[in-house]
Amino acid sequence: MTQNSPVAQRLRWQLPSERVSLAIGIGCLLIAFFLMRWHGPLPFEELVEQSARIGSGSDSVPLAPQQALMFYRLTLALAFGLAGITLMLALGWKRLSESTRAMVWRATWTLACTTALCLYIFKMTFDGPWAPVDVLMSNPGALPIFGHRLLFVWFADAIHAVHPSLSPLRCYYVSQIVAALLALYAVGQWSALHVGKALGSLGQVLAVILISSCLTYRNFYDIGVVFFFSCALIALYRRQYVWFVVIVTVATLNHENALLLIPTAAVLLFDSEPRRVWLAVVGSSFVGHVLARAALQHLIPFQKNLEWTLWGNLTRFFLLPRELAFFVLALGGWYVLGLMSFSACDKRLRRLLLLFPMLLGVDLLVGMVNEPRMFNAFIPVLVAVLLTALQRMAILERGPKLQSSVVSKGPA
Repeated sequence: MTQNSPVAQRLRWQLPSERVSLAIGIGCLLIAFFLMRWHGPLPFEELVEQSARIGSGSDSVPLAPQQALMFYRLTLALAFGLAGITLMLALGWKRLSESTRAMVWRATWTLACTTALCLYIFKMTFDGPWAPVDVLMSNPGALPIFGHRLLFVWFADAIHAVHPSLSPLRCYYVSQIVAALLALYAVGQWSALHVGKALGSLGQVLAVILISSCLTYRNFYDIGVVFFFSCALIALYRRQYVWFVVIVTVATLNHENALLLIPTAAVLLFDSEPRRVWLAVVGSSFVGHVLARAALQHLIPFQKNLEWTLWGNLTRFFLLPRELAFFVLALGGWYVLGLMSFSACDKRLRRLLLLFPMLLGVDLLVGMVNEPRMFNAFIPVLVAVLLTALQRMAILERGPKLQSSVVSKGPA
């Protein structure tokens, strides 16, 4: 590289420009700090006082001149502070390697998806009278069936023990923020196994849409179901069978439908692993599930651990057509897309589709067919199916373009 080459000139220009940006960023932060401590006169104070006397619209809060000056000073400090932080972050971003940038980008994506899901939980869900949040935290034994889905209830109780001033509802929100972050991270990792890390981020967006479509009343376990099923499927794909057993056992403390992971593992492994291996995985997982259920029953004894709802569900098809219509509108389009994407799935992913009829059977026997949330456990599989189809469509779309570009270049 010569002294006058374009690369050398660009490096000579980039170095002072970075120094200038660094100096401006530090200067903005110092000005912001100075404004936070300064109580003397500021430029354009008279204009600010006049605008405070005139007032704004009817929906604004009337301010005294001194209050207006205080908010004026704080606004200037905020503006300079944000400018300085933005410049410093931009300089730091340039110095990161490509792999580090990708990691930070994916982490920010996950946090953005988590924020969107949590905002939906905060604004749209309601407290069901059949399982109030405060009763679940204070006396779960008063709520049969719901009182055995305690994993994130215990987490909320721990938060309340550390901060007793927090209300049960706020403790619930904190527990669901953690559950949402874990679930979306797990869905991202699960999606990356099928379509790579870049497209895998789209799986988190799909998960936010699907989970939000299923949420109605507040509960501690729905989002946790997505997390545990994603982790269990990742463990099966990566052949981490000890982790799979641990996940099934812990997931049982969150919701009893973790039992469905055991036949799912059998279907996935019976012809890809030696019989002694997959039988050991299935047997150990079943033992873990039974031990977890027995521990819950010993801790909080219930005379009834399930409620048969088959005939009630059959009548709902005719007595509650409006609720069933909402169910179809919430998930119908996505499941139709899943059926249309069946041909793009590989052998293992097609076998995981057997989880849907298992969930449907459980829903008919002991669930509520008008609740989309009954199929939360299938969300990781549906996300993988849709992303696989999208990847295949993208490859087919780029194929002719790649072929034409090769033809236009001619032989080497």
